[in-house]
Amino acid sequence: MSPARHLSVLLAVLLLSACIAPNVAPPRRLLLAYEGAPPVEMETAAARPRLVVRAVTVPDYLDHRSLVYRAETVELRQHPQAEWAERPAKSITRWLTQALAAQRPDYAVLAYTTPDGRAPDASLTLSLDAFETGADGLLRLRGNWAFAEHAEAAALSGRFDADARPSAPTPEATVAAMQQALQLATARLVERLPKVAAP
Repeated sequence: MSPARHLSVLLAVLLLSACIAPNVAPPRRLLLAYEGAPPVEMETAAARPRLVVRAVTVPDYLDHRSLVYRAETVELRQHPQAEWAERPAKSITRWLTQALAAQRPDYAVLAYTTPDGRAPDASLTLSLDAFETGADGLLRLRGNWAFAEHAEAAALSGRFDADARPSAPTPEATVAAMQQALQLATARLVERLPKVAAP
């Protein structure tokens, strides 16, 4: 290939790249369902009954990195250019642990298990059936919780439901609505949790 021919081919490739570049999708943003973990006061926590929040379960179609919403009754779509930084089940477990620790200081609230491996004074399980925006634009949180003392059968249980409407059809607004729904459902849960005497 002659130098002139080679140069013309190179210029054509560069022009084609320039045309394509503006259409390249921006990098996907990583979102979190919580703002960060507060410091753990181990000495103070040791003197309080320990409440362990077990791993929250969510439907399989929600427990992955994609942020989804319902476009139709049975059709799910993904928000473009955004994804979860970690699986929702982990984020929700951590969020609920932090919220209960802040709202129920009479408990030492821990996620998953106790640091020393000993049985907790009480445990809380939460199972979500739905947690996404519907085709009507309303975000619906639906689930069940169960509270048990000293590894016994569940002594209390109830619904974990709340609705919130995102301010815009964006990932950030969806996450804000999810946090609002979690706050509403958690506030109702907090009112029903009993005080547990330390052993």
